[in-house]
Amino acid sequence: MERYKKLLLIAILGGVGRGVQSPPPCEGAKLSNGLGQAGDGYGFSAAIFADTAVIGAPWESAPYELSGAVLIYNRVAGGWSPFGTFALPEGNGAGAGRALSIAGATIAFGTTWYVGVLESMSGAWELVAQLAPDDFSFSQQFGTAISITADTIVVGARNDDIRGFRSGAAYVFERDANGAWRQMAKLFADDGGQQQHFGWALAIDGDTVVIGAPDDDDLGNYSGSAYVFERDSEGWVQQDKLLPHDGLGFWRFGRAVTVNGNRALVSAIGAAVGAPNSGAVYVFERLPQGGWVETAQLVPDDIENSDFFGIAVDLEGDVALIGSENAAVAADESGAAYIFHRQPDGSWEQVAKIGAADGAFDDRFGSSLALSGTTALIGAYQDDDHGEDSGSAYFFSVSPDADGDGVMDACEPLRPTDATAGAPRPAGAAADKPPAPRDP
Repeated sequence: MERYKKLLLIAILGGVGRGVQSPPPCEGAKLSNGLGQAGDGYGFSAAIFADTAVIGAPWESAPYELSGAVLIYNRVAGGWSPFGTFALPEGNGAGAGRALSIAGATIAFGTTWYVGVLESMSGAWELVAQLAPDDFSFSQQFGTAISITADTIVVGARNDDIRGFRSGAAYVFERDANGAWRQMAKLFADDGGQQQHFGWALAIDGDTVVIGAPDDDDLGNYSGSAYVFERDSEGWVQQDKLLPHDGLGFWRFGRAVTVNGNRALVSAIGAAVGAPNSGAVYVFERLPQGGWVETAQLVPDDIENSDFFGIAVDLEGDVALIGSENAAVAADESGAAYIFHRQPDGSWEQVAKIGAADGAFDDRFGSSLALSGTTALIGAYQDDDHGEDSGSAYFFSVSPDADGDGVMDACEPLRPTDATAGAPRPAGAAADKPPAPRDP
């Protein structure tokens, strides 16, 4: 295993993508893998923290067949600069980058075999740990969902069999005072059952973890659910189970989740709210006395059939970023992302719909995304810049529109001709279940 102690560094040639011809307001750099080729899936996963962005290309085959790659970028004056591409030595079939998360100077990324942990040391990123559960098996799908905060990493294993065939589980790893990562807990649903896929999506913030089980059957086959776990002095305890007020079969509630402070978003990509399979996202708030309650349902103004709104979600403060990979913007089914802002009265308002200026049919823009401050990173893993499905990713500025002029406040400096720019702003299937729905 000594050969895995260091990552292979590959220079990025042309790592920053070409600028598009007339970028829409707020669109910044477009990134693509300069060494990429057809089928790489660059942008399948994405993560951002402050001035560091990370993009996964899990089917990258350089230098090894389907080894995958993790690409890191630093923010510099005027844009984003490629730092390097990391692949695993002798990593055939590793699929590195199939899931990503970053917090501070730590990156966690999924592979077929384990979750790799990178730490920034003296200006370089080094592989410091390879995390795998005590009861690891390839069939678990360990590492297809990852979330990190401070000294804790939570990893999904959606096909674990602890509560029945493919009931699902999640593992918690914590960094000790010596910098070593150790498995501290295995989480699963108290009422878990076969083929519920607990751990398909998850998110951690502080001492709170939200975990999706999109094929739970409480409200009908594949209706879905999400669970909240809290860490106390004795460990991790299941605190609540979240269900939408109007959930139905095949809605797959829990397909994407995020948590920020006392607020969580849970998506139901199959929800038929306005159109079949259009999707919806639900907002939950933590009550002062404990427990969580649904406070809003988010649906775009222009929702259409099979948009899969909610395929990816992120939340920072009062700003929600939500992917809709089949929505139309530059082209039919090119993909979009929506920005919602929480108003002073607690309601949520759609602020903007964004897409790639050069988007094309089936690019899957919005299938992955991440938000840090006013910067959004959005993947389009089936973009064709370097061959079919080679993939790309885009940066956008996003924020509320406090002055109500139809332009997000963070974008107004990018539009100097706008009359408001610079103006002061106001403050295995079960026998009794039908076949599972297609997962986009």
